[in-house]
Amino acid sequence: MNYFKDIELFSDLSEIDQIQLSNFCQVQKISTWELLFSQWDEPQAMYVILSGEMIVKKESHWEERNVATLGTWDLVGEMAFFWEPPLRTASVVANGDVVVLVVIRFSVEMMMQKYPDLYERVKFVIEERST
Repeated sequence: MNYFKDIELFSDLSEIDQIQLSNFCQVQKISTWELLFSQWDEPQAMYVILSGEMIVKKESHWEERNVATLGTWDLVGEMAFFWEPPLRTASVVANGDVVVLVVIRFSVEMMMQKYPDLYERVKFVIEERST
């Protein structure tokens, strides 16, 4: 199965690499208000939203606030791979029933080394979200 063939961000990967990357992935269903991960967790994967919406929440000492709503084909959890130490910078919860593609950390790192352009595109997504 090739999970990445319709995802623009991964379009430069060869079909063989898309299929190989897909072999290290799994589809996960998340129920309404279920937590995908918490702020300050160590990242084990990044996610591609296949259907539904997720809410990104940031905590401070005095409040928790929603900072973004992400939908189909958006990446979730990619920022933690660019921080030292690698930690989640926000919590993410399902806003309704959601299906995500789980891309394990090893696969992310391997593909970003092999495809520097992919690394740059993911970095661009992060910079866009940070502004």
